[in-house]
Amino acid sequence: MWPPEALDFLRELEDNNDSDWFKANRVRYDRVLVAPARELVERLRHLGEPHFFRPYNNLRFRPGPPLKEHLGVAIGYGAAGGYYVELSLDGLLVAAGLHRPAPDQLERFRVAIDDSRRAGAFERTLARAESAGMSLAEPGLKRAPRGYTNDHPRVERLRLKEITVAQRHPLAPWLHKPGCDQRIESQLEAAAALVRWLADKVGPSTRPDPRR
Repeated sequence: MWPPEALDFLRELEDNNDSDWFKANRVRYDRVLVAPARELVERLRHLGEPHFFRPYNNLRFRPGPPLKEHLGVAIGYGAAGGYYVELSLDGLLVAAGLHRPAPDQLERFRVAIDDSRRAGAFERTLARAESAGMSLAEPGLKRAPRGYTNDHPRVERLRLKEITVAQRHPLAPWLHKPGCDQRIESQLEAAAALVRWLADKVGPSTRPDPRR
């Protein structure tokens, strides 16, 4: 759970998004935002290792404010997907799956969806996540991808460009109570079958990393 002071900090950060202010208030950031998140991820160790995203934006290629106005933590996130939790003034985001899959991963996903047996397993994992309040990402394509027809029985799935489930919770008093961590854990565990399906049926990209 995060204390109410965590949201106070984010509101102040929104009004004072500059490096000097953040340096002067870094101890507060670590105490009211990072420390509670570390307690949360200790509870989620069975889902994988955590990765805390740095608070600074990369301004080399995109101008903008120097600081991120949210706290983001990836959990067990590998080359074939994982889990993600983010707290901001827009709410608490709980998500899982494969964000921004590479073209070869998307193609393997579509091949799996084209197969009724593997697609059926995907739908069962999706149903578990949806039963916990999470929703599948909206299709990123307007039409069926190349090689598939628009009357395909699972065309809505073929049109996906992001294979994630998520729920953004509005800011509410329960965020500051012990049940907050339990609610996050329950949702991520409900999405675990989807993450395992992605690791098995899609896997990591085999394309060369363009950043190297």
